[in-house]
Amino acid sequence: MKNLLYLSHCVPNPPNKGEKIRAYHEISQLASHYRIHLVCFARRESEIGDARALSGRCASVYVEPLSRATLIRAAGRFAFGACLNEAFYDSRRMRDYVTSLAGQIPLDATLAYSAVMAHYSPPFVPLLLDMVDVDSEKWFQYALTRRPDFAYALEARRLRQLEIDCTRRAALTVLTTENEAGLLRSFAPEAGVCHIENGVDDEYFDGASRPLPDEFVGRKFVAFIGAMDYSPNIDAAVSFARRVLPGLRRRDSQLEFFIVGSNPSKSVLQLSAIKGVVVTGSVPDTRPFLSGARAIVAPLRVARGIQNKVLEALAMGRTVFASEETCKTFGSTLPVGVISCASDQDFIELVATASTAEPRADLFIRSEVLRRFSWRKAGALLLSQLDHAIVSSRSGPASAG
Repeated sequence: MKNLLYLSHCVPNPPNKGEKIRAYHEISQLASHYRIHLVCFARRESEIGDARALSGRCASVYVEPLSRATLIRAAGRFAFGACLNEAFYDSRRMRDYVTSLAGQIPLDATLAYSAVMAHYSPPFVPLLLDMVDVDSEKWFQYALTRRPDFAYALEARRLRQLEIDCTRRAALTVLTTENEAGLLRSFAPEAGVCHIENGVDDEYFDGASRPLPDEFVGRKFVAFIGAMDYSPNIDAAVSFARRVLPGLRRRDSQLEFFIVGSNPSKSVLQLSAIKGVVVTGSVPDTRPFLSGARAIVAPLRVARGIQNKVLEALAMGRTVFASEETCKTFGSTLPVGVISCASDQDFIELVATASTAEPRADLFIRSEVLRRFSWRKAGALLLSQLDHAIVSSRSGPASAG
């Protein structure tokens, strides 16, 4: 079997958060064709064990913890002209490990999961870069709504230059959607680019109804599900709770808004003071909330890449009421079951109507999302591109298929 160096900015396990889900399934799909050497960062001590748990699928695992001191050092380097994201994930110890590994094992290819990991790729080894999405664009969006706006704009420009440099080095750059691929081509026209959409775990998100925890049984609610320490999710929850929920409750005073997800930020926790808002925090299983909600909402105002939370709801046979920004991530073809809401009033009208009916799974919605979004299909495409990059490196410069 060929040897693949897999570089990840996060621990790709367990698949319970957007950035982890895609990496986890890439490794799972590639493990039967490559001896995978995983090199990754951990943001929490508990994640070190999660990384080592992948030893059954990987030939070797190296995990390095990040700390608050890492962020402080990165901020200092940013002040002197560095890209903040690149500086945060810069480690001499990791570079030394990769150099040592490359000296011991004949690596056939490198897959870098996100642009900030590309510089660890050994020279003369074909590099496939999975950027997932154009992260610099998100920082440009942040600059429009956050302070200090100049700092966000400055990081956006530096991160964009990093993305350009990385795509020049890579044999091929992969993104999750046609929109993201088109955006990358607009400022890196010489890059080899393609898009491979995410899949969804159809065995876990099986469409079956599951009982809610006792304290939630019999309650009427709409749900937003996602990691609640992620800025776009925080913004979406706060905006919906303050701008949409009051209109919904004027129509039905029993209707509640459940915010379901791990590590809720302070601003999310404060929403509990609003009548009708329930912040659950981390739950062992999101499926009871997906099957028990009167409506699933995805009101993100900043959205990049594929929204796994939407795919999971669709796989459970549920209609998803989504912002225009969320809908744009799916490109020219909106998945069956996703209803676009262009304004707060759209959310109020459409969600209020849907909430009058008892929750139920729509098997057509489920079948259609599984037809389009398949990890097996995504894995086959990724495997094909990796093999192409290896063959091309032996005969000349690689190009996108």
